[in-house]
Amino acid sequence: MTVSVKSLPSRFTGLFLGPADARVYAAVRIAFALVSLLNLMQIWPDRATFFTDAGMIDQEVVRKFTVGAYLSVFDLCHDLSAVSTYMLFSGVGMLLLLFGVWSRVAAVIVYVWYVSYAMRAPLMLVGWDEVLRSTAFLVLISPMPACWSWRSRKARKRMVPETQVLCYGLTLMRAQLVVIYLQTVLARLGNEYWMGGEFMSFFLLSHNARWPGLWVLNYGFVLKVVTYLTLLTELLIPILLMVRRWRWYGFGTGFLLHAGISLTSYNLVLFWLAMMVLYVSFLQKEDIDWLERRLPFWA
Repeated sequence: MTVSVKSLPSRFTGLFLGPADARVYAAVRIAFALVSLLNLMQIWPDRATFFTDAGMIDQEVVRKFTVGAYLSVFDLCHDLSAVSTYMLFSGVGMLLLLFGVWSRVAAVIVYVWYVSYAMRAPLMLVGWDEVLRSTAFLVLISPMPACWSWRSRKARKRMVPETQVLCYGLTLMRAQLVVIYLQTVLARLGNEYWMGGEFMSFFLLSHNARWPGLWVLNYGFVLKVVTYLTLLTELLIPILLMVRRWRWYGFGTGFLLHAGISLTSYNLVLFWLAMMVLYVSFLQKEDIDWLERRLPFWA
């Protein structure tokens, strides 16, 4: 019993200061940068509507109702040309992060982008914006190993390869994913549609569904089962992911859950991809080794 109690502080320290495979951080960085680019591309066509003074969101009104300090680069961008320039600059930061060039600077650029547009246009925010913004902060404060980055041949010769780094960033990303699922379930416990098993029926009848229609009324019992099964799945996924030998069951379950949400919902593919970025943080050294053996170009 004494040994167990004494080991608790060291186990807790190991969650943050223990070793982690540098390639897992690189995989998270690449996945996050790709999804960020897709998100930027989706926002781009509506940039005048969301971010300019001529758009539908008045910056002074937003500033007035912002809790705390109003921190947004869009405070300096008022017309379409300035907004476009800043968005292109942010896109360059995402590309640098993708290729591992000036990674820390690029991570700052990307994080500032997420904070800036969240402040400037809160009415446009959806679930994946919140997930990507929190992930941007975690990527920013995490170790930035040079593996899987674009370097010149001379630079690669000079560079000492990092195989292990501190694991605190991955631990925080994993905790973030667990919190998202637990918060989601807790928020639904007081909802009569979720607790009554009617949520999926109402959702598939709404404009948010990909194929809304009266056909839903013929599958009331099935959709009630799906509603409760969704809640159970969201409780089960964190457990599967946190137990190392079950993590691939967690990956598969989460992938299918969010694929199903994207399939039945209108315009939620980015939410699926944003969540998958956090799933990448659960990869282990043996998983990366397995990938590199089957995908030699990955290395």
